[in-house]
Amino acid sequence: MLFQLLQTAQQYYHAGQLPQAAALYRQVLQQHPQHSEALHALGVIAAQFQQYDEAQTLIQQAILISPTVATFHNSLGNVYWLLKKLDQATDCYQRALSLNPQAVEAYNNLGIILGEQGQLGQAIACFQQVLSLRPNDANAYHNLGTAFSKQHQLTSAISCYQTALTLNPNYPDAYRSLGKAFKDKGLIEPAIQCYRQALQLKPSFVEAHNNLLYTLNFSLHYDLAKLFAEHQQFNQQHALPFTRFIQPHSNSRLPHKRLKIGYVSPDFRKHSLTYFVEPVLANHDHQQFEIFCYYNNILEDEVTRRFQLYADHWVPCAHLSDEALAQRIRQDEIDILIDLMGHTAQNRLLVCARKPAPIQVFNTIGYSNTTGLTTIDYRITDGYIDPPGIAEQYSSETLIRMPASYYCYRPNDNSPPVNPLPASQNGYITFGSFNSYAKLNDFTLSLWATVLTAIPHSKLQVLAIALQDPLLQRELQERFARLGISSERLTLGYAPSTEDTLKTYHHIDIALDPYPFHGATTTCQALWMGVPVITLVGNTPASRAGLSILSAVELTTMIAYTPAEYLQICQKFSREKTYLQQLREGLRQQMQSSPLMDALGFTRYLEETYRQMWGRYLN
Repeated sequence: MLFQLLQTAQQYYHAGQLPQAAALYRQVLQQHPQHSEALHALGVIAAQFQQYDEAQTLIQQAILISPTVATFHNSLGNVYWLLKKLDQATDCYQRALSLNPQAVEAYNNLGIILGEQGQLGQAIACFQQVLSLRPNDANAYHNLGTAFSKQHQLTSAISCYQTALTLNPNYPDAYRSLGKAFKDKGLIEPAIQCYRQALQLKPSFVEAHNNLLYTLNFSLHYDLAKLFAEHQQFNQQHALPFTRFIQPHSNSRLPHKRLKIGYVSPDFRKHSLTYFVEPVLANHDHQQFEIFCYYNNILEDEVTRRFQLYADHWVPCAHLSDEALAQRIRQDEIDILIDLMGHTAQNRLLVCARKPAPIQVFNTIGYSNTTGLTTIDYRITDGYIDPPGIAEQYSSETLIRMPASYYCYRPNDNSPPVNPLPASQNGYITFGSFNSYAKLNDFTLSLWATVLTAIPHSKLQVLAIALQDPLLQRELQERFARLGISSERLTLGYAPSTEDTLKTYHHIDIALDPYPFHGATTTCQALWMGVPVITLVGNTPASRAGLSILSAVELTTMIAYTPAEYLQICQKFSREKTYLQQLREGLRQQMQSSPLMDALGFTRYLEETYRQMWGRYLN
């Protein structure tokens, strides 16, 4: 009887009929309360229903009864991993391997954990051990590729993902990861194809859909109408199903009360977004606003500790499911919930889909486009990024435009001083771009090659974290060679820290903005170091960031609206070295006295906007 119960329960489990399997395992425990296998199985099922506390208790009971079963320790490690308790998860996987050195799943899981903790060399060793035990393991190739990708070895990563797909052509995660590697390598259209293939295999694959939408902003083939339609599809497919669960809000409706403002982000840490979010959080009026920071990350650094001081309430939430986080926000009675992520990594848009706060706002600072979600009421932007009378029809949110730029910049604390113009000593102009390699498409490289060809003896320095890969450096040299630019005119590489990046501007006379996805942090950093940035304006939000920033600092002579004008501006200022030197000397002060760095004024306007939102809600 017991054997038959266990066998039937396993059949139900492998068929995905988890409630039926759980019921049979409970029958086993009624007859045999110390049956470790049934306890373990119920714990695994509980974890799949996101009942992590119950899962942990059940599996720990199984281990107390049968402490030498490696599988039990591996499963407990999985629960700790889901709870973002990485140290405990690591201990469990290592214990499993000490009990069974052939435990492939434990090696694989340990590699994933080590990779999340940044111990990439050890992670790679784990995945290679899996492949030595199971040479045709598509999952191990995928995970090995992810570790290589985190090391910015994109060529090796792509090879691993392609091997995984050869072994398993119906592997949506591998298509998604291959898409990201292609995107990081600047191969935007192949990346888009990979994401679409992942979604075809798994329509519920939210992460792949987020990746797709983000990557579409890099493409030259999607106008505002197409981009909006793609975002609406995300809403239809993933967000709208949760609207039936929206409950009335019990928040106090006093018009002049101290408003509870919740910010949700994984980037309250050393991150490019910090430069634009910190000025606001550091200047909030806490008598009028009670600030909650929902931190969707497990990483902490000195920047995180600063953000903790800015918040009245600090809520780590990476371990919470979307439903649990929505419930927490509702319990906190947040009046206005601000999403800072959009469709970027580690976003919690599906929390917003549940409408846990009566007013929900997307701040475009983290993602230059609409979210597509009809449960998000407003989007913070400006008239440069989203021109009045044009942008409204391509946004699911009501647009709230800041009076100047929606960027408010806080420079790095350890910024080096501005140095004299390098061209004065070199005798030639050095252009530079320190943007993500994903932005270096063929159009951008062709435009820059035209500039270098038209300006004799000029040189170009390109920094990107992906250029740690020497194979990618050679590929970039070859791409420029095909455009008539020899490697002697190029300096390619990467800077290991923000401080090193800023120092590298000492070698740059003029910075070049890529197209269609402009820089933001890189543009502000260049200007802060006295280096003007030449930008080409497009029609999509991502192709108008340069317009917003340069307009805010009154540097409109650097703004081009056609490729020909972009070239003309480069030629004009390359000849005006005296002007470039004067601009370099005064640009930092010009930024400090501009709206771009008026943190207090920016925050007060934003707070008044929040108050107006509340008033409209009450009426």
